[in-house]
Amino acid sequence: MKYIFLDESGELGFKSTSSKYFVIALLSCDEEEVYSLRRIMKKVRQKIIKKKMKKYPELKGNNSTDKIRAEILKRFVETNSEVFVIILEKSKVYEYLKNKKDKLYNYISNLILNECSLDNNHVCLIVDKSKTNRSLREDFDNYIRSSLVQNNSNCKIDIRHEDSQKEGCLQVLDFISWAIFRNYEFKDSNFMNTIKDKIVIKKEVFEKLSGP
Repeated sequence: MKYIFLDESGELGFKSTSSKYFVIALLSCDEEEVYSLRRIMKKVRQKIIKKKMKKYPELKGNNSTDKIRAEILKRFVETNSEVFVIILEKSKVYEYLKNKKDKLYNYISNLILNECSLDNNHVCLIVDKSKTNRSLREDFDNYIRSSLVQNNSNCKIDIRHEDSQKEGCLQVLDFISWAIFRNYEFKDSNFMNTIKDKIVIKKEVFEKLSGP
């Protein structure tokens, strides 16, 4: 079975104070690699982070130290896994889509999922459930499954919405998506350079996006 983890960085707001970019990243690996990825966070907690930070249930890319970020990303590149990413320049989104953030999220998630090799595979897609309510999660699941049918894919997909505090792979992916977002939003490529060889597909949506 193939495992695909999905996370994002930035936000889909369109205010003057909102981010300029929105990133969705996928972490893809075979089942036997999941254990190694989960162990990354455990090892970093044991060896790197200070005692006062150990009380936090989850490490995040946007509030960790550079030392922690570098260590997690360094350990990640040693795994047998791949990253697929889509970068949306939000100024290119048509006005009518700005009030349909959930549909826009589903649409661009599907765009990057289509870049993964899903045919003739049993895939488990794991998404952080903390970001949406139950109704929106169901809409996401239905959209992804219907798209697979329309594309005549033979893939059997299980979609699970997990608590990222309990899923180490989602935590690792949070640091990956953060590094990519930081490269585009703040022109800081230091952390993205660490993982660039693991990125097999990078789609930059810098043209007008018509949407679903």
